[in-house]
Amino acid sequence: MLSQQELAEEQRIKALHALGLLDTPQEERFDRFTRLASAAFGVPIALVSLVDNDRQWFKSRVGMDFCETPRHVAICSHAVALDDMLVVSDTLLDERFKDFPLVTGAPGLRFYAGQPLHSLDGQPVGTLCVLDTRPRDFGVAERRMLRDLAQMVQDELNRRVVVAARDAAQRALREMNVQLEKRVAERTCELHAKNQALEHEMRQRLDAEAALRQKQELLDAVLESVEVAVVACDGQGKLTLFNRAAREFHGLDACDVASTDWQAHYGLFGEDGMTPLREDEIPLVRALNGERISGAAMSVRIGDAPPRHLLASGRALQGPHGEPMGAVVAMQDVTELALSRARLVESEEWLRTIADNVPALIAYVDTGMRYRFANQRYQEWFGVRSEHMIGKTVPEAMGEAFYEPRRAALARSLAGHGSHLEIEEQRRGRTRVISSTYLPHIRDGAVQGIYVLSTDATSAREYERQLHALAHSDHLTGLPNRRSYEERLAQAIGRSRRSAMALALAYLDVDNFKQINDSLGHAVGDAVLREFAKRLSATVRSTDTVARLAGDEFVVVLEQVGSPLECQRIADKLLDAIRMPFVIDGRTLEVTSSIGFAWCPRPELAALTHAADDALYQSKRAGRDQSSVVVLAGCPA
Repeated sequence: MLSQQELAEEQRIKALHALGLLDTPQEERFDRFTRLASAAFGVPIALVSLVDNDRQWFKSRVGMDFCETPRHVAICSHAVALDDMLVVSDTLLDERFKDFPLVTGAPGLRFYAGQPLHSLDGQPVGTLCVLDTRPRDFGVAERRMLRDLAQMVQDELNRRVVVAARDAAQRALREMNVQLEKRVAERTCELHAKNQALEHEMRQRLDAEAALRQKQELLDAVLESVEVAVVACDGQGKLTLFNRAAREFHGLDACDVASTDWQAHYGLFGEDGMTPLREDEIPLVRALNGERISGAAMSVRIGDAPPRHLLASGRALQGPHGEPMGAVVAMQDVTELALSRARLVESEEWLRTIADNVPALIAYVDTGMRYRFANQRYQEWFGVRSEHMIGKTVPEAMGEAFYEPRRAALARSLAGHGSHLEIEEQRRGRTRVISSTYLPHIRDGAVQGIYVLSTDATSAREYERQLHALAHSDHLTGLPNRRSYEERLAQAIGRSRRSAMALALAYLDVDNFKQINDSLGHAVGDAVLREFAKRLSATVRSTDTVARLAGDEFVVVLEQVGSPLECQRIADKLLDAIRMPFVIDGRTLEVTSSIGFAWCPRPELAALTHAADDALYQSKRAGRDQSSVVVLAGCPA
């Protein structure tokens, strides 16, 4: 994934290439500006420079024989990165540029002033710059003049893009006129087609009336053949339809009975088969009153026969203008289904008892991320009762903080793929490492939901962490050991090369440590090493890595160190911290250290460690209790 800086540079290069000027011949429209700049500022060199990926290329130049240079030795690259005027009064006094080839060699540049040039979308693509072979000042008036000239160059730079945009707008206008004329013609054809359609509709209406009569006959035949009871009434509550199944359910046909007497006449009872339905509870009455009925449970009893359990669904009937026309209800016999449901409830009780006593979280989530099942372990682990979770989405039931780290795993399961996830949770005063498995419930190739099984992996992960700490930490000082140091150094070098920020490596050891061990004993020596490690860690930044390699050998990895001079300042702080008297078991000891620093903007592992080791031995040969800094070959001192 690209960093913000890399994305910005990618957009800048894209804007530069869109200008279409790179590697094109010199043009008088640009050359007049470089000649004018050279004469106006009295300098031998004036350039219109475009900064590409790895080079700067001159669209126009005065006083320069070549047409491009590598970007890493281009002062214009710094002006583009700054996105503001850059003035260097004397390049030999500037740490950034004093070693550039064009400064140390021909033409011997000593002065630079450059104003960024921008594309239409504001991207800095290059500069108008003036250069001299002698140092000089650059006042307010000169800076204003350079900005004004750069603005004129910038206008010329973007002229082709502006012209292209204008031409595109004109083409779009012409295309719009063509489309408008086409639309008028199409509308005329549409009106003609609608007239023909109206004539065709009249013919179809006659055919539809005939088809409607056929459909009514077919509907009557279907109603008489289906096993679902269908009952209907008109707007005044008079029964108008009682199909074959309804007659069999009730043992009666439709008759002129008021709705107040439907319960007694047709034997209508509640789901229990014992409680008579009130008039306002009868599904057909409810539908007539405008309620949409879906799966309403009821029973029908005929004499002493067992009740027949039904599920009723229905709605009011309305005319084309919303006028009430009555209501219709369909009733399905679910007597056998009710018996199956009772058996299912018993099975669910068995499942709930087993699930609630398993030492794990067990849940089922549907495709809408809503809980359909959750065992009682959720209350024990998270303080959430399972009955309060059912029907709620995962974030509703457990909170966004619980849901967010699990979002991707749940989405993967909904896509038909199992997944495993470990998360550390802090709930109810306890920290747990929860190991969760997500399995998709697939039926006929479609995902129906997700099975979730979570176990407590806290003990296992704590044991793994202890093993990792033993493998990566020094047992005496608690600092990272050699293995951990090597991993962190490799990571730091990678970050340094990606960010172009310098890296420093320091090797340290305790002066005359063998004498401390031999004269005072290993216990005192160990105490000295612990105190030594503590002072190192307290002196450097928290982001720096302090490690113990072996014996009295220590190392510090320091990232983003701007210069060798900064290394020397850090070394002085470390030496001062170590020189403070060590108080060990009531005994005061004078302890010193030798330090070797290696510094480079673009480090390589082998070269960096070898240079730090050489620097350490320079300090030892110079008498100990001091530091040496080595700048790798090719890096500016």
